[in-house]
Amino acid sequence: MPLRHGGEGYRGINAFLLGMRAALMGYTSPYWMTFQQARSMDACVRKGERSSVVVYYGTAKARAAEDGGDVGRPGSDEGGDGDGGAYRFLKSYRVFNTAQIDGLDARFHPEPEGDPADGPRPIPACEAFFDAIGADVAVGGDRACYVPALDRIHMPPLERFEGAERYYATLGHEHVHRTKTKDRLDRSFGASTFGNEAYAKEELVAELGAALLGQWLGFMADHLEDHPAYLGSWLTVLRGDRRFLFRAGAHAQRAVDWMVEAAAQGGVTLDAPGAELAVGEDPEPDADVAA
Repeated sequence: MPLRHGGEGYRGINAFLLGMRAALMGYTSPYWMTFQQARSMDACVRKGERSSVVVYYGTAKARAAEDGGDVGRPGSDEGGDGDGGAYRFLKSYRVFNTAQIDGLDARFHPEPEGDPADGPRPIPACEAFFDAIGADVAVGGDRACYVPALDRIHMPPLERFEGAERYYATLGHEHVHRTKTKDRLDRSFGASTFGNEAYAKEELVAELGAALLGQWLGFMADHLEDHPAYLGSWLTVLRGDRRFLFRAGAHAQRAVDWMVEAAAQGGVTLDAPGAELAVGEDPEPDADVAA
């Protein structure tokens, strides 16, 4: 799980983007910070290191509304966008992994746990988490899927996977699908048939959800390198709607939050990633570090 320098976990699309960046670059530390945050700790980003992008999405009041005058942004119709002069904005800023920074305390460089060569053996913590959610999971066959009509997940046996992490990533993917029902998160992108746009959007949400859940449970959900059809359909969706990746990340985060809460109700509580090292909420970046 990518963490801010104070120990608070990133969420949604930022958790996915930084997790992907760490996997691509081989960073073993979960901590990220801005250049100025590193300097405030008397640390130094190594020369030549490249930063990574984090986005911040929020709302603000138009200046005229704040001054008590006519609401609405300059150049827009009176009343702004219909919400009292408030408008939405998207900003970005740059962060570095602590593996790129010299002079930090040892706590920013934790030793990695586990051995990816252990083989396909059950992971007790993952087993307990998914059992606590209480989904109907049928194990057998060679296909993983969620069947809405039966509210049932079908999974091949663990032994059919190259490793336990791939098994639990796939199981997490199917659990994300399960959250879409009306009595859970009521998520729909329209009539879904194999290969169409609605299908591709839901699959992207499920895969992002599996990646975010893997960060909570301590494994890398990196099992789709042999699925070019999925990747191709996602690229088609994203070319048509550049913002959908952010929407998908939000949907995925809600699905993971729902599963974490369901597991807690079933008796298995996950500590927020990095909670044992948290030293207070990390504020959003000041203007001088925003891109």
